[in-house]
Amino acid sequence: MADKNRIVPAAAQSIAVAFPQATHGMVNTGAGIQVGTNAGTINLNINCPTPELMQGLMSMFAAQPAPQKVSHKLEWASLNQERYCLFVLENEDYNYGVFSIAKSCALRKYTDSEHKERYFDLTPAVVSELTSMPCIFAKRNMHFGYTEASHPALLGRITDMRAQGETIKVCFSGFQGISQQLLNQNIGLLGMVHASLRNELDEEHWSIKDCNLIDAMARLHVDIE
Repeated sequence: MADKNRIVPAAAQSIAVAFPQATHGMVNTGAGIQVGTNAGTINLNINCPTPELMQGLMSMFAAQPAPQKVSHKLEWASLNQERYCLFVLENEDYNYGVFSIAKSCALRKYTDSEHKERYFDLTPAVVSELTSMPCIFAKRNMHFGYTEASHPALLGRITDMRAQGETIKVCFSGFQGISQQLLNQNIGLLGMVHASLRNELDEEHWSIKDCNLIDAMARLHVDIE
């Protein structure tokens, strides 16, 4: 049986992708945080080892190729190095930089009680903290404990969050596409909960992990361009 905690290098070959024709919540960081909208294009870099993975990413995140390349290297390096957000969706899609997750799946499992109390009430101060955390955006594994090689996940950050009835609407910016199976193979390194046959990527939820995601991705040779 393969060791699910082993570190597996990721192939690096980046291209640019755009999310057009939609309105997005955006955040500027500097002396403070400014939330606004963008009716233009959101760009991201993709680190995909196979054409199949690239096609899966384009489908999952409603993306299409863009001629320009946008660098997120410095922005990624500036994010929180103590904890990160993990989003795993099942029936919902990451459409044009926006998605929703049920409150019943938000910070209920796989998250320390301290973080549940601190981050569940989405005040402006809490949202400001959340936008400073790196994120993994994923879809539920195709099988228990593992997924297909063409199944993509995305590294990035939150740009805005707001409660809407029984759901939470999340606006995000994608930086780098990776293979989700790489995450499955390095569950321990990423601080995710796992057992012999299942892991945290098998269940729809939002959790906050006490783990340096920036360092973990560097150890996996995933370079944010």
